Amino acid sequence: MTGLSCAQKLAEGGLKVLLLEKKLCGGEASGKSSGFITPDSEIELSSLISHHGPEKAKRIWNFVMSGVDLIRSNIERYGIDCDYQIQDSLFIANSKRGWRHVKHEHEARKALFYASHLIEADDLTEIIGSKKYRGAVRYSDTFGINSHRYCRALMKIIMDAGVKIYEKTPVTKILADGVETKKGRFYASQIIVCADRFIPDLGHLKKEIYHIQTFIGISKPLSDADVKKVFPGDPLMVWDSSMIYNYFRLTPDKRLILGGGHLLHTYSKKPLKNLDKIKRKLLRQFSKNFPGISVELKKTYSGMLGVSRDLLPVMGEDKHMKNVWYVGAATGLPWAAALGKYAAERITKNRTGFEEDFSWRRPFPLPRFLEFLVGKKISYALSHFIAKYL
Repeated sequence: MTGLSCAQKLAEGGLKVLLLEKKLCGGEASGKSSGFITPDSEIELSSLISHHGPEKAKRIWNFVMSGVDLIRSNIERYGIDCDYQIQDSLFIANSKRGWRHVKHEHEARKALFYASHLIEADDLTEIIGSKKYRGAVRYSDTFGINSHRYCRALMKIIMDAGVKIYEKTPVTKILADGVETKKGRFYASQIIVCADRFIPDLGHLKKEIYHIQTFIGISKPLSDADVKKVFPGDPLMVWDSSMIYNYFRLTPDKRLILGGGHLLHTYSKKPLKNLDKIKRKLLRQFSKNFPGISVELKKTYSGMLGVSRDLLPVMGEDKHMKNVWYVGAATGLPWAAALGKYAAERITKNRTGFEEDFSWRRPFPLPRFLEFLVGKKISYALSHFIAKYL
């Protein structure tokens, strides 16, 4: 998504653009996304305020909201068929601690003048057919999509605009005047590396970017009766207050998208191949909150996305090659869209403003040497706990 958005804006700026894709556009994390188009991804607004103060938090939040707006604008402008559904977001508490966090999120949104509706447990059953939750915060101006179809459609749009795209062309080396691939060398005066979690594989930002693994299941269509049991009101995009959170939403053809992580595999080095226990976990988690509703998963898959230690993006120029700009750790499609646009406008419009906030040189919650003591997985898990809750 970052590369596609970047290429789109570069082409609109009148530049000659070449996009090299390791596999297929929309074939990795972007295309495997749950399709939640909301500024709230791996880190909430209240956590941003705690660590960065209200002024900086608002700037960052508005930045990621611009990614929401860009995706919506493309869908409406080009008539992209991607199961576009206007759905409110619902951040829901599944524990006493989670309820405190949800209330802090509501207070943060109100303090920065974002629309927000706090829902107590007694009123929650009117919109969610479960008595297992402690309360929630709801807000609008968000929507769901089929992210793979969106990416494939955007690819065609930018190709029609003159962008040359070479799929199945992984870059093997970044040079000052271009890149090397197995198919040959490509030359360019400006190089933007939107490779997310694969940037370290190219020998860069190894200490600044890692990854987390999440799992998604897509159900067979639900009956109208069961849909009403889950969503007595309008369908919503829902995620809970766990650190490794669970989430679900309804598609236009009445399928449930169930997602979540697994403590043993969230920070694994490689994608999990056998997903049988993940499938059981997703169904068990949903059944616990919505007993009596029959859900059968048709497909289950895993997705790996790049992350930094503080869950904010990583971007900046190469140490030695000033014409090389890295963009990674975009935790969600709105982040990816906003970052791609920013990277392009940095060239076409001399845009600035977030180099310090998202710099790969910035200080992180825990010292980097901790990784050598406890390992990358534990150091990232601890850093993410601090970023979200302390």
